[in-house]
Amino acid sequence: MAEEGKEVDLVADLISRPFSRRTLQEKLDIVKKGRVTPALTSLSQPGGGFVRHFQVTNYERYPWLTGSEVHCKLYCWECLLFALDRHGVWSHTGFGNLTCLTKAAKKHQNTAGHLQSIVLSKTFGESRVELQLNEHARRQTELHNEKVKKNREILKRLIDCVLYLGKQELSFRGSSNRGNYLELLSVIAESNTDLHYHLSTNEAFSGTSGKIQDDLISAIGEVVREEIRREVKKAPFVSVMVEETTDASNAAQLALALRYVTPSGVKERFVRFEDVTSGKRADDIAGLVIKFLLENECLDKVVAQCFEGATVTSSGLNGVQAKVKERAPLALFIHCYAHQLSLVLSQGASKLKECKIFFAHLNGLVVYFSRSPWRTQLLDEICQRRLPGVTPTPWQSTSRVVNTVFEKREALKELFGHILENHSEYDEDSVRCADGFKALLDCFEFCFLLHTFNGIFHYSDMLFSILQDKKSDVQFCLDRVKEFCDTVERERSRYEGVYEATERAAGAPSARKCHAVDPREHYRQLHGSILDNIICQTQTRFQDHEKLMFVTLLDPLRFLEYRRSFPHAGLSSLARSHGALFDLCQLKTELTVMYTMDDFYGKSPSDILHFIHQNNLSEVMKQLYRFVCLALTIPTSPASVKRTFSALERIQTHAKNTTGQTRLSALALMAIEKDFLMELKRDNLHDRVIEQFLRKERRMDFVFK
Repeated sequence: MAEEGKEVDLVADLISRPFSRRTLQEKLDIVKKGRVTPALTSLSQPGGGFVRHFQVTNYERYPWLTGSEVHCKLYCWECLLFALDRHGVWSHTGFGNLTCLTKAAKKHQNTAGHLQSIVLSKTFGESRVELQLNEHARRQTELHNEKVKKNREILKRLIDCVLYLGKQELSFRGSSNRGNYLELLSVIAESNTDLHYHLSTNEAFSGTSGKIQDDLISAIGEVVREEIRREVKKAPFVSVMVEETTDASNAAQLALALRYVTPSGVKERFVRFEDVTSGKRADDIAGLVIKFLLENECLDKVVAQCFEGATVTSSGLNGVQAKVKERAPLALFIHCYAHQLSLVLSQGASKLKECKIFFAHLNGLVVYFSRSPWRTQLLDEICQRRLPGVTPTPWQSTSRVVNTVFEKREALKELFGHILENHSEYDEDSVRCADGFKALLDCFEFCFLLHTFNGIFHYSDMLFSILQDKKSDVQFCLDRVKEFCDTVERERSRYEGVYEATERAAGAPSARKCHAVDPREHYRQLHGSILDNIICQTQTRFQDHEKLMFVTLLDPLRFLEYRRSFPHAGLSSLARSHGALFDLCQLKTELTVMYTMDDFYGKSPSDILHFIHQNNLSEVMKQLYRFVCLALTIPTSPASVKRTFSALERIQTHAKNTTGQTRLSALALMAIEKDFLMELKRDNLHDRVIEQFLRKERRMDFVFK
């Protein structure tokens, strides 16, 4: 867009968007306005001890001459409009050699192409456009467009290959073979005659080079990002979610995502990765986040920010969120709920010596099998189930280990017994560890803690799933956290069952182990301490979420209560955090209406949003609609960002750890947002990708005349 008060460079505009692709009215206006004659003060050429400058008197000498200030080149006005050769010097590339201007100009004005353009210029507008061209010119245009149509169909097949490999997270190039991209093209070409002919004969643009692959990948990525920006532009509010991981090349990668509400519901979109290996300070991270928000034109819409990861934390979490808040004052800082729960379980385990020893033994079991192929094979044969390895979410991994050992305890004892009985077949370290692990599996305390944590983790795993669901709203998550605390509290009543089950499995506990205290009472105290720690840690970790009290205004379980007494505390909480975004008096009125109407009763925020859209109430109850959008926009965790890391590992394997940052982000975008990509494919994705791809000069015609 031209700056205000500054005239558009018409010649540069015609090069960017050719005369042939404009409407009839636009063409008439351009022809009526006539050629432009800019001074071109920047067009000069040194030589022979002096500098030669362009003289405006050349416009009088050559009545067809025109120029562009942007490109600092000379052109032929008539050829720029009507020439059939789109890539000619005077019609597209531009002339800038002032030393031989006179010679070149005289030569050009005598060419057949120039003369034909002059005739077309003089007769333009006297009849319909399609009748202005002579039969030869019309035929040339038809042939050109037929060729372009074929070329674009070939390019669409190339795009299909990139889309398929991208969303399936498959490599494009091979080290010992031709690679998936070329092989997939070959398979398609077997049933596509035009593509087969093109791949067999075209040397100027085959579409198989690594550079073309990169350009197509980048073009698809940019189209998806453009569509995300369109969605964000229509959304009332936005949350930014940031998390860090390390890729296969040991570079620190920051995953950036946006959460917002559309008419179809809540969207969490991964946008790109940023390499932050060399910039881990709070200023660097905050500056990167702010730049990201500015690029997506949503800095003024940000209502929440959610961070997690070693780089973000080490750079000073408070510093990062405070600096972002300076530019986005309403960006409430939200802890990752799932991470908070992980800390609850971690702290709950490490506070007690017995628990710390228990989990150390479990990790030892995992390491014992993971470091030996034959041990793993033995595990498969006897237990028919492997112990889970380490994952990006450690406590979910630990939970699966506890569950596996709990269910396969007898099989594991059999396995270790087999190693001891056949000790001559195994190395000394394997036999020694097998003896220790077999004794451990018969230990009352180990079995007691195995029973205890298996019960607790059953509930914590369900809570993890809820907290990592991008569709879960804040109020729903906080309610589930409270339910988790209540459930853990009820585990106290199950103590006798846990104790007796352990006795049946491992025999009676050793009185000596309990230091003269009654064993049953000793383990009752241990059981109670574990539950107390987890409940205390949960309440402590989630207590700062009182700043989100305003979300209770949309708690469907309290609507009957709110009918009798309006929740002023919740509205005051909103006034403190995001009051500037609302007409609070009107919002109170609309909330009161919602509480009193049975149509809204029992509806979650997501259901209310759907109801408002379904009944076209977004303008009638505008403040309520905006408030529901706010509540749904606030994230409970960067769960969708976490999912990018598994894609990152698959895309950037050790064999391909030199993948460029732009390519890496585009491939990740295709893999992570594959459903969104398929939605776009049903629309006009191919044409949009082609337009993006053609922003660079190509050695093949893809543009219709």
